[in-house]
Amino acid sequence: MIDSEKPLHQKILVCGSINMDLVVRTTKLPAPGQTLTAHGLEYVSGGKGANQAVAVARLGGKVGMLGAVGSDAFGATLKANLQQEGIDLEWVADKAGPSGVAIVAVDDQGENSIMVVPGANGSLSVDDVQQAESAIAQAGLVMLQLEIPIDTVVHTVRLCRKHQIPVILNTAPTPENFPDELFDVDLICPNQSETAALLKTSPPSNMDEAFETARELLAKGAKQAVITLGSLGAVAAIKMPGGKPLIKTVDAHRVTAVDTVAAGDAFLGALAYQIAQGTSLMESCLFASAAAAHAVTVCGAQPSLPNLAQVRARL
Repeated sequence: MIDSEKPLHQKILVCGSINMDLVVRTTKLPAPGQTLTAHGLEYVSGGKGANQAVAVARLGGKVGMLGAVGSDAFGATLKANLQQEGIDLEWVADKAGPSGVAIVAVDDQGENSIMVVPGANGSLSVDDVQQAESAIAQAGLVMLQLEIPIDTVVHTVRLCRKHQIPVILNTAPTPENFPDELFDVDLICPNQSETAALLKTSPPSNMDEAFETARELLAKGAKQAVITLGSLGAVAAIKMPGGKPLIKTVDAHRVTAVDTVAAGDAFLGALAYQIAQGTSLMESCLFASAAAAHAVTVCGAQPSLPNLAQVRARL
């Protein structure tokens, strides 16, 4: 379990994807077979791993990135943007071929539809992670998502266990072959649809259902769980020794959303930042909820990620 009584002064290491997002602005999301005329196109640095690393850095956290970019022009741009945020890129590998790309359609109500081409992210290998074992061993906390090969994620978690490094796993996107081994992490963080995919059930549509699914995630092996529920907020659950788990609700902020693309990444980055300060899981979730609320009011993935003053203003 992540010990909230002991601040993790070391660097947060984020192992995950680095993408260039091609963001298409449209009045509504197209139906299958439908052609629409969009009203905007932007090139925005993204990828769940990179977004969460930037989210930590913007808040003032010390963060390093373990990932991969391609040999195309996007690769150089993506690295330059991360470096500008003060992120350590020692363990970002340069791969032959294209960088990861996400095609993101965003409608006028802020809802989105995303298609991801893994590119270099799909080449981030077990060997790449093994070469970074020293960085993992020296980290205070490791964050992972699932836009890189699942074998690479599993190996990273195993190295974290070997060196007793806490792991936060964001189960996005959830593959059909999600290994049971990955439930055994310090903190597992799915959203509604990812929870349904993990537990082979319907997405939780209210707090009672969310409480039950949180219990199931703990029963699967997670020491702590946070389920994000969009406008409903979130639930946070902690496995307690010899008794029932502690589960609490986290209210969502009421805002007018213009773009929900990186709301989850803002939440996860802020959550990790606070946990690394020694803040309790419940208090960290309140902070993370404010970060996500800011993110949905700004267009773009990384442009929407808040700094510390912006989060505090919402608190």
